[in-house]
Amino acid sequence: MTIVLLQKMNTLWEAQIKRFHRDFEEVKITADRSRIPEAEVLIGTRMTPEELQSASRLQAMIVPMAGVDTLPLDIIRQRGIRLTNVHGNAEAVAERTAALILAWFGKIISYHQDLQKHIWHAFWIGKGVEDTWESISGKRCSILGAGSIGSETARRLKPFGVEIIGYKRTRADVVPPEYDRMVYDIDEAIEAGEIIISVLPATPETRGIITPRRLSAMSGKVFVNVGRADVAEEGHLYEALADGTLRGAALDCWYSYPSGPDDQGPPSRFPFQDLPNVVLSPHIAGFTRDSVARSISEAFDHLRRYITRGEFLHEVEADRGY
Repeated sequence: MTIVLLQKMNTLWEAQIKRFHRDFEEVKITADRSRIPEAEVLIGTRMTPEELQSASRLQAMIVPMAGVDTLPLDIIRQRGIRLTNVHGNAEAVAERTAALILAWFGKIISYHQDLQKHIWHAFWIGKGVEDTWESISGKRCSILGAGSIGSETARRLKPFGVEIIGYKRTRADVVPPEYDRMVYDIDEAIEAGEIIISVLPATPETRGIITPRRLSAMSGKVFVNVGRADVAEEGHLYEALADGTLRGAALDCWYSYPSGPDDQGPPSRFPFQDLPNVVLSPHIAGFTRDSVARSISEAFDHLRRYITRGEFLHEVEADRGY
């Protein structure tokens, strides 16, 4: 069996490959993309449609992260290529989500910047409670996408005394203990929460799901997005923040990204960075050394199971994107 690694080789990948070869000496693993036509399994997050079409022997793909929307899913579906992903970054994304929420309500960034300019707040300058930060204790939080990341996020927010409402499409037999309740209608979830967190993946079903009507329904609420930006059209989201419909937002996913180290630029066509009610993060919630290491390890767990049993721990439906 030949396996082609589409990711850039580093010490984390090298360590896992070395460990894997102790049990599977006969399996060839290479990072040479010219050998894609020989591959029976591909491990990676990005490839062109042309590369995928050239992989005539390909049977399965392992994506070492949660999102699979960077792949030519239509070709994968048409050819019946099996697809799986990993959730090794769920804890990191959840931690970053909690940090973004605490930063927004705690005014961490603006107060830090003010104190750099010798600007004080609250009773120190004779002002009252209208000039201080806000606790999240007792607030209601709706998590759109009650999967791995959503559940990890719920676990981290629960100790702060937050009421957690989960939203998912498929009914759960039992509501997980980290949620106070589970709902199956997104509008019900939006109505229930003061803080609306989206951890939704990019799929045909979720693109644009936060419509102008739903943004209006979020009047006075804080929107937190650590999933994919295209759940809300950027112009509509910007307008809802600029005109005060949304109380605020904490955003870790964007509409424009640099193509390389020399391609710096804004994260959107709209000046989100100029809005005082937005906390910005450069789409790195799931990108820590520990989470990358867990994701790579999980990818090889998938590979071992596939080789020995012909199955994955879980499979992604290419037509649905999750």
